[in-house]
Amino acid sequence: MEQTSNGRDASPLEIPFCEHYKPLIVEEIVLADHPAHLHYGKCSVIGTLCCTNNVLGSLSLPDLPSAMQLPDGACSVELCLDNYSGIVPRGSQVEVTGILKLRDRTTEITTDAGTLRNMLEAADGIVFKQQYEAMKANCKPYIEVDYIRTISNARELISCNLKFRKLSLLTKMEM
Repeated sequence: MEQTSNGRDASPLEIPFCEHYKPLIVEEIVLADHPAHLHYGKCSVIGTLCCTNNVLGSLSLPDLPSAMQLPDGACSVELCLDNYSGIVPRGSQVEVTGILKLRDRTTEITTDAGTLRNMLEAADGIVFKQQYEAMKANCKPYIEVDYIRTISNARELISCNLKFRKLSLLTKMEM
């Protein structure tokens, strides 16, 4: 059996921590149906850095059909800048790299999707249902920022990332 980074045996359902910066879009973080379904690990997200708060706003994507498009700033994900010491170019289109985490709204305790999945896997019956609903209601995603860089052509870069992801999925399906 494989072992995880902390030396434990990995369960068949356990997804390992992602050590590379996986390109995500703001909407898939914010609109996930449950926090346990979120990406577990490092991520790279492109959007507009809010002028007043530490949040990254979504960008509309011209490549998507108009029925699927959301306006700029329709969704936003909170950024934690506690460990970041660089420039914060407010109001700019940026790429944020960091670790996707979760904060419990009631206790302010932080966790991640991997930990939530492990908790749910260990629970059964009524406990599972209670934990699942509590996580859904209370856990809010945020990115613990490692780096922020200003980028031009942000929409086009997001579109390219989505096209690469689509190609990767198609390739996996053909195997």
